[in-house]
Amino acid sequence: MAKKAVYVAATRQHVGKTSTCLGLLQGLTSRIENIGFLKPVGQQSVLVEDNSLRVDKDVAVAKEIFHLNECHYADMSPVVIPPGYTRDFLDGKITLESQLQKIRQSFERITSMNDYTIVEGTGHTGVGSIVDINNARIAAELGVDMILIANGGIGSAFDDLALNHSMCKEYGVKVRGVILNKVLPDKVDMMWEYFPKALKQWNIPLIGVVPNLPALANCSMLDFEGLFHTRLLSGSDRRFQQYNSTSLVTSGLRRFLVKLSSNEYNDTLFVTHASRNDIILGFLSHAQNYEARTQQRFNGGLILTGVPPVDQPQDYIMEIISTANVPVLYAPVTTFEAMTKITRYTSKFNPTDRKKVLRCGEHYAKYINFDVVLDR
Repeated sequence: MAKKAVYVAATRQHVGKTSTCLGLLQGLTSRIENIGFLKPVGQQSVLVEDNSLRVDKDVAVAKEIFHLNECHYADMSPVVIPPGYTRDFLDGKITLESQLQKIRQSFERITSMNDYTIVEGTGHTGVGSIVDINNARIAAELGVDMILIANGGIGSAFDDLALNHSMCKEYGVKVRGVILNKVLPDKVDMMWEYFPKALKQWNIPLIGVVPNLPALANCSMLDFEGLFHTRLLSGSDRRFQQYNSTSLVTSGLRRFLVKLSSNEYNDTLFVTHASRNDIILGFLSHAQNYEARTQQRFNGGLILTGVPPVDQPQDYIMEIISTANVPVLYAPVTTFEAMTKITRYTSKFNPTDRKKVLRCGEHYAKYINFDVVLDR
């Protein structure tokens, strides 16, 4: 008997596969009593259960936010690939069958305890090929259909899908449907009109067109705490606050204060060197005055940079910062390195940021045809 499950894979990196899975979980909560979830192969992991077990980070988000009580962590993330794993596989220390056995057993346990299961792949259908467990192969082993996630315009999305569809075909995996993600709002109707025509040659339905919501990609201080392996100096109760833009401050104090007073930068993350006491004090003073004057929260944030022990905030500045309400963080790296990391960073979901996860899930769930997902 076929398992009530579906495998979700992307056409490439950063197309919104995890976001789509959150939307699927959100939509299923109102339709199904017990929902299963697993990510057969994990790459970026976190510690859970009193730091006794390492699982994929997306598994932690799914279990904690959606209260997946009928799923055990060990089954939700059967294979985690740490540094050195690929070499061990190529050296014969890890076998294909040992990996597949873990995945099959975990899948059996989760599906037996739940009414419907979402299986989240890792990247596109070919990811994992170096250790013989790419997404297409796993879906074939588990005997489940696949949903492919793509984004972009008609041509680029279809080109990406063609490559992934070919791999699914090679392994005998049926593609149940396609979801187009991060579509410009004014292009949604056009994609619904034309993309099904493109998919007709494969007899695959379009089951969702999700409009882009840029706010979901905005980073918070929680993200930067993780990025720089540090903790906020102040404003810890605002660590989930997101920023619309990032601005490097190299100007003098007067020009910086003029910029702040325009009120166009109330949602901006500012970055400056830890030696700029004038900028630090000016930022804190502006935030305090703004909140006192408007009775509204100032949503700016500040990251200080500099390599210790020379280029770090002075003790008296640290004392002043510690009394502030706004988020201030010290990144112990050069300004160039900090800006490079920030601009290249892609915001990830965290189980502690429940509001952002649910906002994402609710947004995506509105645009997915769950009758096709559930194969009704």
